[in-house]
Amino acid sequence: MNTMGRRQFLLTGSSGAIALLAGCIGGDEDGSDGTPTDEDDGDNGGTETADNDDADGTETAESDSNVGGGDSRALGETITFPSSYALDITTRSNGQTMEMSGRFHEGDMYLEFQQQGRTMDWYLVGGQTYMVSDGNCFTGMSEGEGVNEEQVNPGTHERTATNNPDLTPTGTETIDGQEVLVYEVSQTGGSNADTVTYYVLADSGYLRRMETGPTTWDIHSWGEGDPVSEPDMNCRSMPSR
Repeated sequence: MNTMGRRQFLLTGSSGAIALLAGCIGGDEDGSDGTPTDEDDGDNGGTETADNDDADGTETAESDSNVGGGDSRALGETITFPSSYALDITTRSNGQTMEMSGRFHEGDMYLEFQQQGRTMDWYLVGGQTYMVSDGNCFTGMSEGEGVNEEQVNPGTHERTATNNPDLTPTGTETIDGQEVLVYEVSQTGGSNADTVTYYVLADSGYLRRMETGPTTWDIHSWGEGDPVSEPDMNCRSMPSR
């Protein structure tokens, strides 16, 4: 097996897409940590592309910002978190766009993304994290060396809803022909004060989309997420410093 050194692995993972993802979800972390810039790697590959405000995926949203006499149900009355679903994540920084995709199933999670021309696979299975790239599998990564599971775990969103049960919609929108209720939660802790916006399906209460800072989560295929298993390969502990 071609062994990849610690420095190379951290460059392609933690200091790129992983830090971006973790930083955007946590409200108390410095948004500058790990954010990729044009100086990081001149030949960045994968799915990073120049940001285009006119082409934001295939999903569209039509706004009806005035709720008026419409649905005014509180967040605690509407939002529902199924045991499994698929998700797509788009995050933007310095004119670059990075896309990730994966699934959640009964507490386990899988994410895949491209970084510097390499495919990165991140797993959370039974509370244990794994990172696979270039035929190498590492486990037992400490904070800063991999995805921060507390920040990307969907349980974070569930806790936010639980902590804000009386929040009422700021408006309604339509995403792919489906009506959603829009809820906004301000995060004031730490150095960031981003507003987290939740788009909740009016009929089922499923979380359809979440936006925070430069990151958008699109959630779909509720109840259809396949189980997540640990990588079927020999995984080593992350080399010590």
